[in-house]
Amino acid sequence: MSDAWLIVLAIFAAGVVGGLTNAAIAGELRLPHRDPEARVYKPGWIGNVLIGGVAALVFWGLYGPMGQAVLIGTSSTAGPEPTLRVAELFAALLTGIGGGRLLTAEVEKRFFDKEKKALTETKDVLAIAVQGLAGEVKK
Repeated sequence: MSDAWLIVLAIFAAGVVGGLTNAAIAGELRLPHRDPEARVYKPGWIGNVLIGGVAALVFWGLYGPMGQAVLIGTSSTAGPEPTLRVAELFAALLTGIGGGRLLTAEVEKRFFDKEKKALTETKDVLAIAVQGLAGEVKK
């Protein structure tokens, strides 16, 4: 296996650890499941791990030293040597945490939006019921 592929695996693994760290911080160390009351899909730790790994690869591909490497075709200049620096590995870990956090925040947002809608509907039903009871008491 070439050094470039070992680096890609290391970056992905660091992002996976970051995603798992986020799942632990967010209290999402559960398997993926659907919340029947809120009708929201929660990706659990597996979703956090996958998003963390992919986010780390994307970040490294965009901003790492290999971002300018030619993948297909030829280049008139010599490309960069595949290397992995300690800072890049830890940036991948941090990116994994951030990517997992974005996923967790989106799920929480959808959950709370649906919960707010349900509470508003309940409040409206209760207000109508109270008005009806108040009208009966006045009679």
